Amino acid sequence: MLKAVLIIAGLTVAIALTAPSYFSRFIERSQDSAVARPSGVTAPMAVNADHGGIVRIPADPSGHYVSDIEVNGRTLNAVVDTGATLVILRYEDARALGVVFPGDRFDIAVRTANGTGHARRVELRSVRVGPISIQNVEALVMEEGALKMSNLLGMSFLKRLSRFEAQRGTLVLER
Repeated sequence: MLKAVLIIAGLTVAIALTAPSYFSRFIERSQDSAVARPSGVTAPMAVNADHGGIVRIPADPSGHYVSDIEVNGRTLNAVVDTGATLVILRYEDARALGVVFPGDRFDIAVRTANGTGHARRVELRSVRVGPISIQNVEALVMEEGALKMSNLLGMSFLKRLSRFEAQRGTLVLER
């Protein structure tokens, strides 16, 4: 677990170098609420429309906000990481999604807790958490074996929300 945290921290620092400043509004609304759970399955939706709502993700025992997300219509597990500039996908998951292929170049150097790694920039057609769906989301795919534990739901998704905030052990996302 410590190794995973160090990898995430290293990726966060490396990717944050390319990030503009982001901030979010903190306005609480209780309507259209949903709870994202790791075992949840979401319904399909229209490809060209961004959809909103509120999602509440409870912290896991280690304090991380982990949820199933839907990327290009397929369910993946991800850690919500406000320090990650972009959504970051494991190579193995990106291959299953069809966004990277054998022979693709991973030419973006990133520093991790395990040293220097490489990534490939991609655009995801859609990323969905509960009822919240965002279209055309910029992401990085880490080279094979570089991100062992979980995908990261970073700022390229989160910055397009109207707000996100932690409240008493629950992360609230609102579109």
